[in-house]
Amino acid sequence: IILEGDDDDDDDGDGDNFCHRNLANLPVLMAEFDVFLDDSSILPTLSSMSSKRASSVHAISELYRAANRVYRIHEERKTLVAGLLTGLARLRNGRRPDRNSDVLRDLDGIGLVIGRNDKLHERTPGHDRMQNNPLIKMENMGLGNFGILSTIPNLAEELMLRLEPHYGPTHREREEYKAEAASFVAFRTLEAYASPREMAKALLAPSAAERFGMAYDIMARHREELYEWTKTVSDDLADCGEECGDLW
Repeated sequence: IILEGDDDDDDDGDGDNFCHRNLANLPVLMAEFDVFLDDSSILPTLSSMSSKRASSVHAISELYRAANRVYRIHEERKTLVAGLLTGLARLRNGRRPDRNSDVLRDLDGIGLVIGRNDKLHERTPGHDRMQNNPLIKMENMGLGNFGILSTIPNLAEELMLRLEPHYGPTHREREEYKAEAASFVAFRTLEAYASPREMAKALLAPSAAERFGMAYDIMARHREELYEWTKTVSDDLADCGEECGDLW
């Protein structure tokens, strides 16, 4: 607080009285502050009937943190699937009966007598395990075709362009709008792997953050199944003398 007055008053010994007189005449300033809340960030707790409030900045930060987790794990799935497809192609070439090797060729005709010549090259180590793997029956091993060549953020931008005629500028300019679109795109990339019940539950999710959480759990399960399969393919490639260090 700066008081206007003559500085010489302090020299006259009347400085203390001068300060008291001016302080008594100063107005009292009072202010009331309130926290800015975003109504869309009210998250109902399942354990009680109360609600948990968070600031809009915190809610947006949590939303995009969940989105980034899904973006990263989707790229991991793409890497594993690309490696598995390449590894299986190498195994098919390595299991051909006429691939510069006489080990699997029926040169004496005994295979024709016992009726196993056509199956001779198929009974290689790990063949039964791979044929019984449910991922082999899925499109691109559960990754599908929708997101195998692009990232989720790029697909979300394409979806936003298609939805532009249906939403006004105010709705599209919200910070969470891209994340909301990306949460639906994430489940489009899971349609070849997730069950119909899981897909329906995602459509009924009340928020994009919850939808991202569901997508991450399903993608994590898919990633673990792919990773376990890479061990089998790696062992089979090693048995065939093929390299597999560049696949994943």
